[in-house]
Amino acid sequence: MQRGQNGRGRIAAMLRLLAAAVLIAAAMPIQPLQALEIKIASVAPENSPYGTALKQLAAEWQRISGGTIRVNIYHNGIAGDQANILRKMRIGQLQGGTFANTGISAIAREALSVTVPFLIRDDREFAFVLKRLRPIIDQRLEEQGFKALAWAEAGWIYLFSRTPVEQPEQIRSLRLAVPPDEEDLLNTFRALGYRVVPVDIPETLSALNSGMVDAILSSPLLAAGYQWFGVARHMLELRIAPAMGCVLLSERAWRQIPSKFQQPFLDAARRAEEALQSGLQQLDDQAVDAMTGYGLRIVETSAADQAAWREEFERNRDRVIGSAFDGLTVRMIERDLALLRSGNGASD
Repeated sequence: MQRGQNGRGRIAAMLRLLAAAVLIAAAMPIQPLQALEIKIASVAPENSPYGTALKQLAAEWQRISGGTIRVNIYHNGIAGDQANILRKMRIGQLQGGTFANTGISAIAREALSVTVPFLIRDDREFAFVLKRLRPIIDQRLEEQGFKALAWAEAGWIYLFSRTPVEQPEQIRSLRLAVPPDEEDLLNTFRALGYRVVPVDIPETLSALNSGMVDAILSSPLLAAGYQWFGVARHMLELRIAPAMGCVLLSERAWRQIPSKFQQPFLDAARRAEEALQSGLQQLDDQAVDAMTGYGLRIVETSAADQAAWREEFERNRDRVIGSAFDGLTVRMIERDLALLRSGNGASD
């Protein structure tokens, strides 16, 4: 009898402990077992519009997912240049990255075609070409295992130099900095007879200060953000080519995101794209105004000088089409622009 009572006592005690454990567990907040981490790298300065847009996108994704997906942004090129970011995405060290079209061209060669010097003349033409070209590039990226989340016109490329440059022949004596991962651009300028020096973006200011290079090709926003204009104090007032940027995610990382979040994530990326795009030209103008306030000198060009620059590149265009630039894409852009300019059959 005593043994039975002891057994029942032990069972009752175990039940009380189990009930207490259930009550404690019920009182604890429910946490995800493990948040999915998405690491996105960028060569753009953190304090630039691109850096701000990335931070806003990261916060929006975390909000949409209720904290089950955590997004970390690595700004200022600390994860390496575009080639290194791409390599780290391929092996899974990074899940995403921001790229200029020069960097994207390593996986979608068509993207570089918009930067053929003096091919596209103004913002209207640029928007038209990007709209036509984007589906082609998106498809090529998907074939290579990448998901394009957002695109944006990234401003216009100008020449910044330590000494004033007005005419094409003057640049031939200068050492022009070009990121080493942008091999097609390196080959393009070499084919044109220019002296190019491969320099990583984070090292460009040091290269300018040391005299290793004399000139750079950059948008005003990047020249201001990286303080390059403090040494390369002359900006040629001539739009050389437009640039576009893209936020990419590896397809492997995209598949890890629960399907219920994917469309809201894309919608958030589109909103970030529109917000960045709407004020980009104004921000470029503000960057130029700010730099001139700190000593940047605008080198004005005459109509004859502008014609000489365009003739310089048009005369040599066939030397780089097919090697640095995709010939079929360039011809498509030329055909579409001819229609747009004539008003016969093309529209925005």
